[in-house]
Amino acid sequence: MPFDNLTMPYRTRRCSPEHFLMKTKAGLLLAIVLVTMQSAHAADLVIFSAAAMKGALENLPENYLAATGDRVRLIYGTAGQVRDRAISGQAFDLVIVPPEPLAKLTEQDLVRKGSQVDVARVRLGVAVKAGAALPAINDDPAFTRALLDAPSIGMADPATGATSGIYLARLIDRLGIGGTVAPKVKYYPEGQTAMEAMARGEVSLGLGQTSEIKPVHGVTLVGPIPEDLQLVTTYAAGIGTKSEHPDAAQKLLSYLTGPAVQTSLKANGFDLVSPTN
Repeated sequence: MPFDNLTMPYRTRRCSPEHFLMKTKAGLLLAIVLVTMQSAHAADLVIFSAAAMKGALENLPENYLAATGDRVRLIYGTAGQVRDRAISGQAFDLVIVPPEPLAKLTEQDLVRKGSQVDVARVRLGVAVKAGAALPAINDDPAFTRALLDAPSIGMADPATGATSGIYLARLIDRLGIGGTVAPKVKYYPEGQTAMEAMARGEVSLGLGQTSEIKPVHGVTLVGPIPEDLQLVTTYAAGIGTKSEHPDAAQKLLSYLTGPAVQTSLKANGFDLVSPTN
């Protein structure tokens, strides 16, 4: 047999479309395996957060995924609802609430001791529907008059454990106008839902944390309530003791106090927390 005839089958086997297809499939399979291995190192993280943070953290899942490859799911509620959810045994990696409920979760061994970090502070404010006249609220008598003159008032329901709702209900009584104002107050699950209701025209005046006012389209922040009546709420974060990804949770916690999130917090009505204040 001629030499070319002896070697032709070998050449055909090396360069056949079938052999090329097998090599391509093997390469694709290897690539899929490598991507899967990389994905296995990514974490799926859950944050239980007070609803006051909702506007500021709206873009966190998308931005954090792009920056780290870790996925973040945010579950919101009032501070009381967040506390109850954690106590009920639902899994979480980070929790963001005021220091008092956070301390209680730490005492119950649901948040890791020493992991607590202050994230931001927020004040109470007054809002009206966009385009409405702005009431004077510069001092106690003016603020009191604004509440008395308002046809209806929207705010977070104290019964849900909302920090702002609990304080504001007590403040109205403290001002001695509870009997007149209470009948025209409409309660909502959260401060932000109260503002959204005001944007729809359901109420004429909104009371809540400035971080629950600024993100809502169709409403105008009149300003903070008088300083001597003010409630300044700090929001702090801690790592869940049962987190399956404690290192990833620590990295996320550091991200919350970094420039990207802090810029969003400031834009949404929060006062930033520095080591010196």
